[in-house]
Amino acid sequence: MDEISRDNAYSLASAIAEKIVSGEISEYAGGMRIWKDVIDKLGSRCPDDLWPFKSNSSAIEDIKWNAEQGGDRNEKLIRQCEHEIMAAAKQLTKQA
Repeated sequence: MDEISRDNAYSLASAIAEKIVSGEISEYAGGMRIWKDVIDKLGSRCPDDLWPFKSNSSAIEDIKWNAEQGGDRNEKLIRQCEHEIMAAAKQLTKQA
């Protein structure tokens, strides 16, 4: 896995966050991209301001998996996670 610098990580994360805020991509898809394309390539501890993307995308992923296994598809929790991703995206775009 190729590591990226902190500056490049924030540049990429901000670009993805702008797409989330504009509605170009969904909260879940954008959160997953920030998690997989940015956070996982940092090679260090996840910065606090990027953590909501990873934690909420992971929670949505778990809910979807659970539903595929016959469990409950907790729409209320999915919406809460999407809301938290959007709030983090808005905050990140303000910092850019």
